[in-house]
Amino acid sequence: MLPSNLLTVWKRKGIIQPRYAQLSAENLQVAKKLIEAHKHGIGKKKKNLKKVADTFEDEGYDYHFVRGLSLLLDRRSVFKCTSKANPFTLRQKIFQATGKNGPATTMVQRRSIIEEVAAQLEISGEELEEMIYADLESELILKEFKPVSTLDLLEEYNLSLAQTLLFDATELRFTVSGNWQNIFFKTKRLGLIYEAYKEDKIWVRIDGPVSLFKLTRRYGTSLAKLLPAIISSPKWTIEAKILWKFTNKIYTFKLESWKHSPVFGTKKTIEAYDSAVEENFANRFTALNSGWRLKREPEPVIAGKYVLIPDFSFEREDAKLYMEVVGFWTTEYLMRKIAKLKKIKEHMLIAVDESLSCERLTKLEKQKRLNIVYYRKKIPLPPILRYLQDSYNKTRIQQTDFLKNLKVTFTEPVIKFEEFAKRIGVSTEVVRAVLTEKIPNNYVPLPNSLIRKDKLEKLKKRLDRQIDKTGRIALNKATQIAQKEQVDLTSAISTLGYRIIWHGINTENAEIVKVEK
Repeated sequence: MLPSNLLTVWKRKGIIQPRYAQLSAENLQVAKKLIEAHKHGIGKKKKNLKKVADTFEDEGYDYHFVRGLSLLLDRRSVFKCTSKANPFTLRQKIFQATGKNGPATTMVQRRSIIEEVAAQLEISGEELEEMIYADLESELILKEFKPVSTLDLLEEYNLSLAQTLLFDATELRFTVSGNWQNIFFKTKRLGLIYEAYKEDKIWVRIDGPVSLFKLTRRYGTSLAKLLPAIISSPKWTIEAKILWKFTNKIYTFKLESWKHSPVFGTKKTIEAYDSAVEENFANRFTALNSGWRLKREPEPVIAGKYVLIPDFSFEREDAKLYMEVVGFWTTEYLMRKIAKLKKIKEHMLIAVDESLSCERLTKLEKQKRLNIVYYRKKIPLPPILRYLQDSYNKTRIQQTDFLKNLKVTFTEPVIKFEEFAKRIGVSTEVVRAVLTEKIPNNYVPLPNSLIRKDKLEKLKKRLDRQIDKTGRIALNKATQIAQKEQVDLTSAISTLGYRIIWHGINTENAEIVKVEK
C-alpha cells in the first residue's frame, strides 16, 4: 500500500481506476535503476538514494510513479543510525553550551560552540558535525536490502495502487474460483463481516460492523489488506464502492482476473490439506478413476447469510455433491458447524470421526439432505462410492423423466446434445440417451447431435457433386463444406455413406470416397 498522496486515478461516468504502471521497457528501466541504486547503496546515506529518484523526476517522469517505487524499495531495506554516540544526547550538549555562551549569531560563534563540545567528548569538530543529525531519516545508513526483480516491483506497485484506492471503500463484493478458506480466515482476522448470496455464482459482500448503520470509509484499510488474498485465486471479480474524499461522490471500482492478473502478476496460493485424513482420502479416491472428479475446497455452500466451505466436491457430468470432514474439534467449532449444516439446501455427505459420536451430531441424521458416514483413522471408500452412485442414479432418473415429459418441438437444422443439455439443465448423457431412444421426426442421430434429414441430404448432395468429378475429395475440403452447413463431418461421415482413405498421418493428404455397396 502507498500513501494517499501518491495515488493517481482516472474517473469516467461513475467509474474510477488507478493509473497503473504499464509494463513497458521504459518503466522497467526506471525500476531497474532504482533497484540497482539500492543494491549498490549499502553503507551509503538514504539521501543519496533520493538523489537517484530526483534525477528521474527532473527528467519528466511522474513523481507519483518514481516516489511510489522508491518507497516500496525502502520497505525492503534496513536503514540504521551508525553514530558512535547518541545524536539526541549530542544535541542536548550543544543546546546546553549555547545556553551558557549565548546564541550563535555568526558562523564563528557556531564553530566555537561545536569545538567546545567536541573537546569535551574528545572528538573532532567534523566528527561531531557528522553525528549530531545522524538519526534523521535522510542521514540513516542503508545496511541491508532484499532484492526484487524489476517486473515484480512494477506489479507490486500496481497492486499497491489498487489497495490505496480501497482506503476510501465503503463496501466490497467479490466472487472467486478458489482459495475461499484463506479469504474467509483473513476476513475474520481483519474484523470484517460478510454476507453471502447466489446470483449466477456465489458472491460475497464484505464491510464492517459500523457499515450496518451508516456510510463509512472506516474499513477501507482492512478491505485493502484483504485484496491480496482474493486475487490469489485463479479467477476473480471484485467490485467496490469508493467514496471519493475530494468530492464525496461514490464511484465504482472494478477488478477482473482476465484483465488485471497481468497488471498485478498475481501468484497462485498452494493450499495444503487440513489433515492427513483428508489427504489420504483424496489420494485413494483419485486413484480409483471412478468417473467422479474430486475437487478440494470447492465454492462455498450458502447457509443462511453465511457460507460453509465443504472439504470436497464430487462432480460427474452435471451431477455435483459435497462432502464435509468433521475431525478435530472444539465444542464452539462443532456448534457452529452443526448450525450451518442445518441451514444448507444442497445434499452433502458428512464424514465424522467415531470419537466425535455425540447426541448433537446424531440429530443431523434426521436431516434428509445430509448423509453421515463414520470413520476411524481413515475414511472408508465403499460407502462413499455407494452414496455417489445412488445419488447419480437418482439424478439420472429425475432428469430422464423431466426430459421425456418435456413438450418441445425441434425446428433447428442441427441439435447439439451438449448445447441442448445446458439449455434445459440436464446432463449431456441424459439428452443423448433420450433423444436417440425416441428420435424426433425428420431427424437423424449422430454421436453428439441430431441433424435434420433435409440438412443432411443437402450436405450429401454438395459432397456428391465434388466426389463424382474424380471419385474422391480431399478431407480438408470436405470438412470446410460441412462446416458451412454447421455439421461435424467426422461424426456424420458413416451416416453419409463415405469413408476416409489415409495416406500417412497427415490429414492434408487424407481423402473421402463413397462406400461401395
